[in-house]
Amino acid sequence: MARGLFDVVVNPGHSEDTMTLVADCANGYEHELHKLRDGTMVVLKNGGSPVKQIRIVRGHDDECPFHYIEMGPATAKAAYLRGGARCLLEYNELEHTVTLTKITVNKEQVILLTEKGRTKSRVRIGYSLLNKLGMAGARRSRTVRARHGSASVKLRLSVPANELSKEFVLSAGAAAKLRLDKGQLCLLAYDQAARTLSFSPLSDIPESVDPPNVSTPTGSTPDDSAQLIRSPYLPRPAQRTVTKTMPASRRAKSRTRKTAPSRLFAPHPPKAPKPESPSKTGASVVWFGPKLHRGRR
Repeated sequence: MARGLFDVVVNPGHSEDTMTLVADCANGYEHELHKLRDGTMVVLKNGGSPVKQIRIVRGHDDECPFHYIEMGPATAKAAYLRGGARCLLEYNELEHTVTLTKITVNKEQVILLTEKGRTKSRVRIGYSLLNKLGMAGARRSRTVRARHGSASVKLRLSVPANELSKEFVLSAGAAAKLRLDKGQLCLLAYDQAARTLSFSPLSDIPESVDPPNVSTPTGSTPDDSAQLIRSPYLPRPAQRTVTKTMPASRRAKSRTRKTAPSRLFAPHPPKAPKPESPSKTGASVVWFGPKLHRGRR
């Protein structure tokens, strides 16, 4: 049985005898539907009930936000599906059937970011993460209801322009109302039917194991006020400091002469200058992780 998650697109101009399947979108999940080839005749089923026989058309889209299936209004009505819904598509190659099961709740793991100084209830969700959660409807309304335990708040939704962004940033006011901590690892669950975003903090993950499928900001940089707080479940990189000193006379010589003198013009090598005390030079090289920073103590 081959499976995949797809959004439903209802097109009045689409043939009722075919269903177009587009499975190469950037934000879609991995699927197993490579065996469902173009031109395959299948029986479309909703749950366990046969709907009709249709022909599969494999499509391609360079700008689609999520994998989708496209069908005519009559076919969608017969399958009890509406445009914008998300469904699980299962292909049985032996029985030549395609079963569509509606999915109303989509989940993703994120590390919460917060914006300092923001008292209004706002949330910024990256475009990639937004589509994985199936929140296209919330984007159009620009608001979403968020819940954590008994706390509930209506959030103003904004989406950054970067289509690859997976960031999730709550305003400080919204985080306080929802009783969520910055840097907290959470499981987000968006209910398309209730149009509600729920938070489930994950506190039972061992510190030595990195949590899988965690959405962290990529591609776009949050505002200066947005602070990335490292999750307590992720190990901190080791730091070490290496301090070196260089005599001032040698530094001055390196600035005035770029190449070593030729032996033709310097038969007698000059005497090495007496090094000065490190306390007089103050020069240092400090190494934090993979980057080298030059500065003064």
